[in-house]
Amino acid sequence: MEFVEDRLYAEQLLNAAAISNPGTWVQHSINVARAAEYIAIDLQKSGCEIDPNIAYTSGLLHDIGRYVGYTPSVIHSLDGYLFMINKGYEGTANICVTHSFPSTNLEAVNGWREIPSHIQIQLYEILNQIEWTIYDKLVTLCDALADDKGFSTIEKRIVSAAIRNGINSNSPILWKGYFSIKQEIEKVIQKSIYRLLPNIEESIYTDIALIGTVSK
Repeated sequence: MEFVEDRLYAEQLLNAAAISNPGTWVQHSINVARAAEYIAIDLQKSGCEIDPNIAYTSGLLHDIGRYVGYTPSVIHSLDGYLFMINKGYEGTANICVTHSFPSTNLEAVNGWREIPSHIQIQLYEILNQIEWTIYDKLVTLCDALADDKGFSTIEKRIVSAAIRNGINSNSPILWKGYFSIKQEIEKVIQKSIYRLLPNIEESIYTDIALIGTVSK
């Protein structure tokens, strides 16, 4: 399974997508990449088979489907998957989808009913054939740790997203998914992931985003 390994190439893809659809999602992607690399380095030191460079490029490209422009809910995940599959990078393509689904309950995703049924079916089929790797888990976690301003606690990101985008009765299932991955990784590195992210304490003092969407 192929992943994008060339950082320069990954940055070129992101820059081209940013021209097609400028927005805060671009800096968010950069910060997700940084968080993934920081945590991957510690995972590697703890004996985990992981390449911090792939962790970085995977974080950088996880939202590449946003190049299309604004689409409802997690449709960008399918757009990103198809984009990377066409370039021959199945591993990176999978991450474009998996990062949106910290739970196997797809209907728990906010805005799921806004997605056309044929796209729902495609996402179901793709997710059913994916065997999650450490990169899928790590980028999913880091997506909840980084916004366009920098690093943040998961709790703050969840509350901000809930205020801006709303929630449904299944939202706590998704939240549990993030914390399950967090605990799994922390069990390996034997420390809080927050200790690995520079200046994360600054998020305590910054205002929470109340309008707009971080990824739009």
